[in-house]
Amino acid sequence: MKKALLTCVLSSVVAVSAIAVSPIAAASDFTINPMVGASKNKAMGTNVATGLEAGYKDFILGYTYTGETEKDSQSTSFNIDEAFPGGADFHTIDASVYQKEKYKAHTLYLGYQFQLGSGHLAVKAGADFSKYDGSLGFSAQEVVPGGVAHKAGMNIKGKSNTEVRPMVGVGYYLDNGVNFNLHYTFQTGARDLNYSASGYIDGNSGSTPIGKGKNHMQNKDFGTWMFTVGYRF
Repeated sequence: MKKALLTCVLSSVVAVSAIAVSPIAAASDFTINPMVGASKNKAMGTNVATGLEAGYKDFILGYTYTGETEKDSQSTSFNIDEAFPGGADFHTIDASVYQKEKYKAHTLYLGYQFQLGSGHLAVKAGADFSKYDGSLGFSAQEVVPGGVAHKAGMNIKGKSNTEVRPMVGVGYYLDNGVNFNLHYTFQTGARDLNYSASGYIDGNSGSTPIGKGKNHMQNKDFGTWMFTVGYRF
């Protein structure tokens, strides 16, 4: 009876110890790795990049965001002066053309790490989800001695659906937690855009819709390099 009771107590102690220790052991297999750095988009330029990785043993699940990049290009305004018969009076036509672009992307990926030297080398692959908005327009006005006689303008906007493209990357994780990561996203090829156009003439209080359409934009390379530094806990 005493032997059976002792066996039962020892078994209970072992079971409780296993329950208490196993979550701690399992927790050590999980890691979190916040990252920050910069991205270089071939078409849109540089921007701040951020990311976060969660690891379990040698497996990695990651997310990065390249930030929204806005690019404006405004042409130099030009004017045409014309003298009326008699040469005393004149009128001027002022016009300008502008273009605006916006681009942002999110990336989800998986990775696997291998022991290498004093740390681990990870290879990564995933998908990049990006959106592009662009607009093109012009404005013009005719100025006479009494003021503005006529004015007109038009604006064309194009918005893409979310495009999915492949992403690859590598990372090197030192044993002290510091890591360095280099990713590349392939973003070439045609991109479908949904267009809408509006315009105004003279004293209209707002733009009048002109029409909508769908087309694709070709040969715009949004390929992006991203370099980040992280610290893995």
